[in-house]
Amino acid sequence: MRKKVLILAIVAIYCLPFAQAETPQPSTDEEFSLQWDLDFGEVYVSTHPITSTDSIFIRTSSSSLAQGIPSVYSLDFDGKEKWQIQNANSTKQDMTPLEFVEAGNGDCGSWPDMVLVGWSDGLFQALDADDGSVVWQYQTEVFGWGITGSMLVEIETVTIPTRNGIDKLCLNGDLQFNQNTGLGWRNGVTFAAESYWIGDEDGRLWSVNHQSANSHFIAEGKIRHAPVSLSNNHLLIHLQTTTGSTIYQFNTTSNQSIAIANSGYGPGMPKVFQDYIITTDSQNLMSISCQNQCSVIDYETFQSNGEISNVFDKIMLPQNTVEGGYGQFEISSEGQLTFLGLVNYADDWYGTAGIESWIIDDQKYMLLVNDNANLKLLTSSFDLGIEENNDTDWPTILAMLVALILISTTSIQLLRERFQSAFKFFILFCTILLYFTFADIIQAWDDLINEDVPASEAWNEDWPEEWLGTQVIVFQFQDNSVVTGGLFGHDNVLQLTQAAAIEQGMDVEIIDSSLGKYVVSIDNIAGEGWEYTVNGQPGTVSAEYSQLESDSIVVWKQL
Repeated sequence: MRKKVLILAIVAIYCLPFAQAETPQPSTDEEFSLQWDLDFGEVYVSTHPITSTDSIFIRTSSSSLAQGIPSVYSLDFDGKEKWQIQNANSTKQDMTPLEFVEAGNGDCGSWPDMVLVGWSDGLFQALDADDGSVVWQYQTEVFGWGITGSMLVEIETVTIPTRNGIDKLCLNGDLQFNQNTGLGWRNGVTFAAESYWIGDEDGRLWSVNHQSANSHFIAEGKIRHAPVSLSNNHLLIHLQTTTGSTIYQFNTTSNQSIAIANSGYGPGMPKVFQDYIITTDSQNLMSISCQNQCSVIDYETFQSNGEISNVFDKIMLPQNTVEGGYGQFEISSEGQLTFLGLVNYADDWYGTAGIESWIIDDQKYMLLVNDNANLKLLTSSFDLGIEENNDTDWPTILAMLVALILISTTSIQLLRERFQSAFKFFILFCTILLYFTFADIIQAWDDLINEDVPASEAWNEDWPEEWLGTQVIVFQFQDNSVVTGGLFGHDNVLQLTQAAAIEQGMDVEIIDSSLGKYVVSIDNIAGEGWEYTVNGQPGTVSAEYSQLESDSIVVWKQL
């Protein structure tokens, strides 16, 4: 009886680690098929296509006429060109999203269905949606650049972010007012608290109306998107800084701002999704609740610097890397983000343009375009193609097979009462078991011997307050220290070290050992070696296995 119990125990131990190692693959209940795709040539596309009831509108951009002439196209839903208008003078980055307005009339007069276009040479055009003819146009001031930010269309007016201010026009082209502000780039317009709000390249937020323009300094940095209007006359601002970005909540009544969180470089355009604000940058996708005081609810590591889209109640946005693709996320009613997978296509590349989507007679449609100006239309009848890792891990499979043979042989030897032989096979089995559970054992050991010390114990009062609650890392060289804060989402010391080194322009040399990866030099300085602490506690395992919290403080010291 005892032999049978021993065999069952061994088998149970054998099954446990491999069951834990299984990783669920991303899945989706949506199915789409490619209807057609278009390649616009050497130009690129930075903003999402838009649609009317019978047309698709898309703009291309270029940095030289050799690449192609910047244009706006109208297509039918079969991908056939209806009209094209070019602007050979606009050979800088055209990043102002197109806007479609329906025909109407009012105090401003009357106008037909139009596509509104802001060009980087400062020209603003209202194009007839049916044939592309110019209904009216308006020239804004140019200081190196012209119009690059998102416009604001209201009932019968359009407010344009010019290079150095705001111009508000009727939809028939009549000017209502203009005001000068600081120089801006990609700085869109928002209306809140009876004023128009726009940021500039010096970290100032401007409140503008037909009488005046007043600035409010937020912080050193650049405001490169339209502020998000919140309840209680507050705004949310994602400020680009030299070390990444910082998210602020601004009270338009008191003109006071509060830092909410720090994140990565190149913030994209925030978007209101359900009851939350979603932000993105080179490091994270974040969900933020602003019922009263804004706070980060959740974040997922993802690199995107462009437009966020609501695609059939899911968050989708382009991955701005050479591999391209589109990240797909769900958000719960509590604001928790779930990464569903990466949608990939054969022509993927860098991308910042969002996705246009719509439903007609229960048929779903999606328009996607990347920086390479590859436009495609998909409809709901074929698998989206969420990327799965189908690579077969043959070493693991072989090791599992050997382990199975060993445990079976051990059991047979026990049944034959050949205990010495059974012990040898069992030792071999335990060796394989140790190999697959080694990382977990090391991490458990680290958790056991290290005290749970709060990050506040290692906090330095000289550091910026906006770093509170974020990951901070210090490189202590013999003659100076380099500190990087406001980091998010790094699971272990090695990941945080590599991220901070990239931000500081340093090289980190890492070697592999039987006990994990170790740092041997930082910024090409090895000295007598390097050791680290987490919240003041010395590291006892490889940096690869030392786990971090969201507010951990890591210090590397040169020996």
